[in-house]
Order: sequence, then structure tokens, then C-alpha cells
Amino acid sequence: MKGEKNVFELEKFREAEFSRREKHLRYAKKQELVESSAKNSQLHIVYVMTHVGICGGTKIIFEHANHIVRFNQRVTIVSHFEKPTWYPISNDVKYIQVPLTQELALGIPQCDVIVATYWREIYECIAREIAPVVYFEQGDYHLFAWEDVCRREKDFIYKQFQLVPFIYTVSKGASKQIKKNFGRDSTIINNAIDNTVFYYDSGNIKDQKKDFALMMIGSENNEFKGIGDIRQALSLLPKSGHDLKLVWVTPDKPIHPTGTVFVNPKQSQIGDLLRKSNIFICGSYYESFSLPVLEAMACGCAVITTKNKGVVEYALDGKNCIMVNINDPVDMAEKIIQLFKDDMLRNRIISKGLKTASQYTWDCIIPKIISYYQQVAGLTPVKNKIVHA
Repeated sequence: MKGEKNVFELEKFREAEFSRREKHLRYAKKQELVESSAKNSQLHIVYVMTHVGICGGTKIIFEHANHIVRFNQRVTIVSHFEKPTWYPISNDVKYIQVPLTQELALGIPQCDVIVATYWREIYECIAREIAPVVYFEQGDYHLFAWEDVCRREKDFIYKQFQLVPFIYTVSKGASKQIKKNFGRDSTIINNAIDNTVFYYDSGNIKDQKKDFALMMIGSENNEFKGIGDIRQALSLLPKSGHDLKLVWVTPDKPIHPTGTVFVNPKQSQIGDLLRKSNIFICGSYYESFSLPVLEAMACGCAVITTKNKGVVEYALDGKNCIMVNINDPVDMAEKIIQLFKDDMLRNRIISKGLKTASQYTWDCIIPKIISYYQQVAGLTPVKNKIVHA
């Protein structure tokens, strides 16, 4: 009952917040910037987070923070919620919790760059007039299901995109959607994997048919993840004389559990489960980058994935993965059987996947992110008299 009450209160807060911010947008102006005379070798970067719950996008922001401080920069995370325990945030990252009774952006300290991590926060970050604002877009319904968004929300989101001076995102597919929906150009900096957690164990022999296991990651509550399609594909296998084991990692307890279910395991355990699995399956209808696929490759899984816009950033059908049609359980079942039977094909896919994953490490990506922030930090906002109703 307490959990339901908290959800209800959060929904009420979000509704009131949206209405208040909608009024603010009447007076909104695009952030105007001029060159700054101050040049700092060590930047202070603030990530403003709408939520810190369990999801891939949140994990990426925490990865940014952990690795940026490792490169001798300062990072602060600002959120309405308590510091999460599901992901190990570095002690070198400062965490500020703002009371729900206050506007989130009021918690932003003096800094060099403000990163809005969801469109809801863009203008509130700009209105603080502390530092140049960057919007970090990781993709959601507003990119890939824009036609389903109601007019009121469309107007709100569209204007937010017009106000921010800098946008960066994680893939060419996401960048194209930003251009298509909002007419804005964006810088592309790919995601990466933590190779201390997701790595290949050459001593782990896992190609024995009796121990053959498939793995999927995602919540059944997110329809776009295609979890239902994967389950349907697996239900077809016994009819073909195959009955393979399934490992399912999900951020929340499923209503319809299938196989061996792990609810919200630690990152290290996810890496262990991937190393013990033979095939990883992604059924997503859309993704911006599809990080779990890359993590699975790094752990030595043969990957079966839909040809979504995010995965094609690095995946090649028949090379480092096998691609299936979106929302097509029959095609998926056929490809599972093919990969199960053909040892040579499976081993080739695994080998190419390992090579691909090795190109996407944080040691390669973080310097690009810091360089981007350094360019942004060379500017400072022009002060305006912003009046809020």
C-alpha cells in the first residue's frame, strides 16, 4: 500500500510540475551564450536527473559520472530522489537531493556545464542562468513514437528542443530522429561498456548442448522491449524438438515469469549470467544504442537481435550477430534453432562480437565526452530577466 501511495503522490507531483513548467514556457527564450574569458582545466559538470530508477539510460549517466571523475573532472548529480543503491556511484561524485516541494533546477550549484538528461528539465536548467546547458538525448517515445504523442505534450517537448543550444546523443539513428522530429542537429558520442564487469572468460567452456542457455534483459512492462515476442518464440521451440533454458534479467518482478528470473541483480551478476549463456536475444522495436547487446557480445554470447535503429550503430547481420524481423516470433524461433545447431556459425558470431565490443570502452569514449564539455564550457550565458508566473 505504501508503494502505491508513493507512486500516486509522484504522479500528482509530475502533473503539477508539468502544468507549472508549461506556464514558464510562455516566457521562454533560447539560451544565448557568449565566449567566456575563464578557462578551467578541471571542469565541474552537473547532471540534472528527472529519475534515478533502474533503467539503461540512468545507468549510462552514472557511468558518465563515475568515469569523468576518474579523468580528474568534477561531477555533481542533482535529483529529487535519494541516492540510488542499485548502481555503485563513485564516492567522488557529489549527489544533491532536492525536496519535491522545490523546482529541481534550484539544486544546481555553480558549475561550468549543466547537462539536462531528459527533455522535462531543459528550460528549467536554462532559466537558472548559471552555465551553458547541454541536452543529453538517449531516446524514448518522443523520438521513436512521436506520432502517438498528444498535441499538448508535443508542443511542450518541441519547444524544449528549440531552446537548448547544444544537443548530443548516442547514435546516428537517434540523431536522425532528432533532426526529423525537431529540426535540430546533434553531436554523436556513442555509449560504451564497463569492461571490468562485461568481459570474456576464455576458460569458460559453455558450448555443451545440455547446458545451452539463452538470455534476455528487459521489463515486460515496456512493450517496445519485445519481451512478449521472445517468450512466444521460445514457446515454439518444443514443437520443433528443442526446449532450451532461458535466463531472464528484469528490473521489476514479472507478472508472467518465464525461465529462471533475476529481478534487479547487481551489474557484476549480470556479467556472470551473460558469460554463462550461449545466446543473447534482443527483441526491441526501437533503441537508441542497445547497450545490453554490446555487453552480451563482450561476454562471449552469440547475439540474436531485431534490426532496430540503435543496434545498427555497430551490429552487422551475419557478421557479429543474427538479425530478425521486428515483432516476428516465428522468425526469431527459426534463428534460435539455426544458431543452436550451427556451431561454426555461432562461434564466428561470438568472435566478431568480441572484436566489436572491444572498440566501445569508456577509456575510449570518456575523453570525447570531456572534450565536448570543454568546448561548451568556453561559453557563458547572457543574463536575461526571466519572469515566471
